[in-house]
Amino acid sequence: KGYQVEPGKEAPPADVAEKVREVLAPEALRVLDKKGDPVVDIWLRRSVPTVEGKKELGVKFGQLQEGTLLGIIRFLKKSSDFKGNDFPAGVFTMRSSLQPIDGDHQGVSETRDFVLLSPVKVDTAADPMSTKEAIKLSVQVSGIKHPTVLWLMKVTEEGAKLPRMVEDETLALWLLDCEIPAAAKEGAKANAPIRLGLVLVGKAAEQ
Repeated sequence: KGYQVEPGKEAPPADVAEKVREVLAPEALRVLDKKGDPVVDIWLRRSVPTVEGKKELGVKFGQLQEGTLLGIIRFLKKSSDFKGNDFPAGVFTMRSSLQPIDGDHQGVSETRDFVLLSPVKVDTAADPMSTKEAIKLSVQVSGIKHPTVLWLMKVTEEGAKLPRMVEDETLALWLLDCEIPAAAKEGAKANAPIRLGLVLVGKAAEQ
């Protein structure tokens, strides 16, 4: 038996800022480990604003403006991010970001889409923010110079019942496969939902 996801019953935690709380779905997703113990709770946004998709090498979520708030996540025990950096249990915002194209980040992942985690006590707005601003907040999670990051993968398998946990045996990862509705612009048809593959267990092969 692997990791599982089930509906959570709790409202978002009290220390989440009002502006952030307003955009969240009322119900959580709870992720259980292989023993059936809860490890993570996630409150996704009710809907997420989108932009004209960027076509850049390695970018799979170009329709998300950098720094878009995707939801909040509560780690119920100490954990480590995709770079293998430890961080304490707590409640964090999740914002979309792109890995820089530089020598430091070569070979870390096949694609450049990531989620930056920041403490909910310092990340209090629902609007997008620049990656630079988001990194300033994210380094406060672990107390080291590097932001705390989760890899965002593109899942294309059709017909799957979402949300679900998926194992990638090749990369030794477990990811949450879930959708957030795209916010409809006034007078326009709603875009297709954003399907996220959020890597919750596992880390980059090259540290």
